[in-house]
Amino acid sequence: MGNKKQRRKMKLLILSVLYAFLNFGSAPKTTLNVEITNVKKAKGKLWIGIYKPNEKFGGDKPGIYKLIDVQSAGNQNATFELEPGRYALAVYHDLNNNNEMDKNLVGIPKEPYGFSKDFRPKFSAPKFTDCAFDVPAAGQKISVKITD
Repeated sequence: MGNKKQRRKMKLLILSVLYAFLNFGSAPKTTLNVEITNVKKAKGKLWIGIYKPNEKFGGDKPGIYKLIDVQSAGNQNATFELEPGRYALAVYHDLNNNNEMDKNLVGIPKEPYGFSKDFRPKFSAPKFTDCAFDVPAAGQKISVKITD
């Protein structure tokens, strides 16, 4: 009888450890709602990239991104499920669907773009800290105005 209890306790212990192992590292998710304003043309795609502090801000491959087909001019919305934390956002309107930000010879964007906190760079690309915002466990809504 005592042997059965020990086996039952051992099974329960193994199952508990297995459950804890499988759920280890999976932080709870929250919702980030993003509104992109000043979208003037009903064509192309909006490319929205969300960067974590350890990623190269403004780089080609953020850990989290979405493409939105622009069907009509006006405000566009996107929803992201992510862990609470600090992030920065970059968006551009790919008007000609070539999947890249078109720039002039000097490197200035030719397509509409924007950053979180509506940061407007003067002489160089923004840094993560210029555009960083917090997403609390309760979720967050931000608005980004793209350039004309």
